[in-house]
Amino acid sequence: MTIDEFLSEAKTVAIFGHVRPDGDCVGSTTAIYNYIKDNYPAIRANIFLENFPESYKILRGAGEASPAYTAESNGGQPYDLAFLMDTPSFERVGANGVECLRSAKKTINVDHHISNPLNLCTANFVEPEASSASELLYTLLDKAKVSRETASSLYLGIVHDTGAFKYSCTGKRTMQVVGDLIEAGVDFAKIVNETYYTRTYKQTIITGFAMQQCKMALGGKVVYSAITPEDMERFGVTPVELSTTIDTIREVGGTEVAFLLYPVNGKYKISLRSNYIVDVNAIAKEFGGGGHTRAAGGDTNEPLDATIEKILGLIEKQL
Repeated sequence: MTIDEFLSEAKTVAIFGHVRPDGDCVGSTTAIYNYIKDNYPAIRANIFLENFPESYKILRGAGEASPAYTAESNGGQPYDLAFLMDTPSFERVGANGVECLRSAKKTINVDHHISNPLNLCTANFVEPEASSASELLYTLLDKAKVSRETASSLYLGIVHDTGAFKYSCTGKRTMQVVGDLIEAGVDFAKIVNETYYTRTYKQTIITGFAMQQCKMALGGKVVYSAITPEDMERFGVTPVELSTTIDTIREVGGTEVAFLLYPVNGKYKISLRSNYIVDVNAIAKEFGGGGHTRAAGGDTNEPLDATIEKILGLIEKQL
């Protein structure tokens, strides 16, 4: 069945992404939300997303997201259809969505993570070769029904997961999709400038601090940084302000791998990026996480020093 065929049979729809939503997560979830609003006005759709950067509210629908699902979100009844976007496992589902996904009558997973088991939902549209869930979602929708608002959400998602088209996941189809979205009237310059190339004052300060803390390892092939709970308190920041810091760290010339550790919910979140050689998805799996060959993440309860030593050892084996 196609997504439109699923929607034609539904009266209530819930939409979820992953924990700590990034641009592709917010882009793909708001895209399907806007698609429903534009083409299926009889459907009551609810979008559930954890806290995300304020700048993403440039997208229609982003400001309507609820931070968490509760049993009363649909009057105590299961949803006819639930979407799980940009998420490869139930452990990564955000906004308390697992209960809803398990009780919904039908479910759809749209994802591009190589670690996805392909069996999470009733229908699983998973393509690891896609640059983003947003790119993949566009190929699954009726192009004639994609409005400017839906296109804007898709464009933001693609921009963020491709690093503004400079990451290796950018392919020929990616650019063809982007061309279609621009034809749909997307204000591409505004989206890129206001959500990718700009930061809040707090993001700027904590990113600068993280860069000051950077260390090199393995003959200059690795650059890494770590932020402690005390640092977070000192600068008055949350994990949201650190969501793009790893992309700045990876810009250090001559390096193959960049990683960042920072506290989230009593653990240390590990963000990993590589350029050409190292499979960081394999490293992330050692910490109960996953993602893509060149971008992945996990978390740990272990002390910083021990975690850093372990990560460097895993990188060294691949190098």
